[in-house]
Amino acid sequence: MKTINHSLILPKKNIIRFVPKKNGRNAFFRQLGLCILIVIGVNACRSHKTAVTTTTPESTAFRSSCYPIESITVPKCKLEIFDGKKSLSLNGSIYIRPDSICYFSGKWLFFEMRGVIYRDSFAVVNYMDRVCYKGKNDYLQKITGYPVTPQSLLMLFTADRCEKVYKEEFDFMSVTGKSDKIMMQGKNRSLLEMSINTDDQTVENIVLYNSRQRQAIFSATYSRYNQYEQFTLPTVFDISAHDGKNPIRIKADFQQILFNQPQQINFNIPSKYKIVTLQ
Repeated sequence: MKTINHSLILPKKNIIRFVPKKNGRNAFFRQLGLCILIVIGVNACRSHKTAVTTTTPESTAFRSSCYPIESITVPKCKLEIFDGKKSLSLNGSIYIRPDSICYFSGKWLFFEMRGVIYRDSFAVVNYMDRVCYKGKNDYLQKITGYPVTPQSLLMLFTADRCEKVYKEEFDFMSVTGKSDKIMMQGKNRSLLEMSINTDDQTVENIVLYNSRQRQAIFSATYSRYNQYEQFTLPTVFDISAHDGKNPIRIKADFQQILFNQPQQINFNIPSKYKIVTLQ
């Protein structure tokens, strides 16, 4: 497999420190939110090797869906983004290597964006506005309530309910596991709820609630499951994120999915672009 070269070059000049205001989300959230939601809307696959997991009687709803993969590629997908009364259609693409990087891009007429999410940091470039937003993944976790890494996103995108990974990597503990519902609690007392179709055992939706009240932070509804080798995976997603004011919604339809394909990634930030650091 070829070596992945995903370089991130940042200019030394024109750097701005940005601290979000207390009231609501800032302008960045409207742009980065779209980027992150596009990533949330991505499908994925597994390899043909099965990892054996141990389940308890209380967690029988968890299935041994823990399949290690090298990478997944979605070269083409259709995205419809709704932000309040505004809407936008994009052609997107995704590459995910769960141990190191999630790369994504989207285009519509003169608008283009590209972004990377590493294990502990992220960067998103808006080529129309000539600006780059970057920061630590902790910032994204504050927005979503969910640990944001390439691996955690892969779990979410595939509707995977691998109990071992949720426990050991993301600090989610099973609260209840039934044939039609799984509930997990995070270390910050957030609540992750999965609804299961009892006929075919596929995930119908995932909802993440905040720690103080039963208010959804974001939700994902899955449909049109297709068979890929040994796996049945969703290809249509309906994603909603709630920032307390204007909800953002994305409908995603995936045209093609490639498994374990080597890919060369060169992610460079033009030297004259404004850099906005989020913290």
